[in-house]
Order: sequence, then C-alpha cells, then structure tokens
Amino acid sequence: MEIKAQLNKPYTEEQRISFIIAQNHRQGYEIRETSEALEAWGYTQEEIEEQDKQRRNQEIDSKIKELREMSLTDIMNNNKENIKIYNDVISGLESSRP
Repeated sequence: MEIKAQLNKPYTEEQRISFIIAQNHRQGYEIRETSEALEAWGYTQEEIEEQDKQRRNQEIDSKIKELREMSLTDIMNNNKENIKIYNDVISGLESSRP
C-alpha cells in the first residue's frame, strides 16, 4: 500500500470530514491518522494486478472443479467423446492462467 493523499495538520473538522468523504467514501482508500497528518492509503498498481490475477485463478479453479464434477457421470458410463471434450476445456482453462 502507498499514500494516495494527505491532509497535513492543522486542519479543521470540516476539512477532515471533506478529506474522509473524498478519499474513503468516494475512492475507497483506508484513512490513517498520524501525529502530523490524515493519510489516505490505497493499493499500488502492482498490488491491484496481483489481486486481479489471484481472483482470476480462483475463478478458473472453480470452473475446473465444476467441470470435473460434471464429467463424473460420463466417466462412469465410459462416454469417451464427452470425457475428451471435458478434458479439452479443462486443459484450455489451465493454460489460460496468468
């Protein structure tokens, strides 16, 4: 995380409230108060990209699990054509991970 904005002391209560509204309520930044300032902290671009990558990988893993569960009936019935389709889709998903 990094400081995105800062309101140095001294500041009025009205300035404090305006800062919190602008930085927390509108931007979603975490507000921290220090002895010298009111700070708005947010994620760096790299942190946001890493979170997006992890979220995407979780979605892919969830879809792979769902497809494997769906394929169980075809596996038990030895339906090779459908099993191949499931495996191809799963392989495609696995290779699409960032």
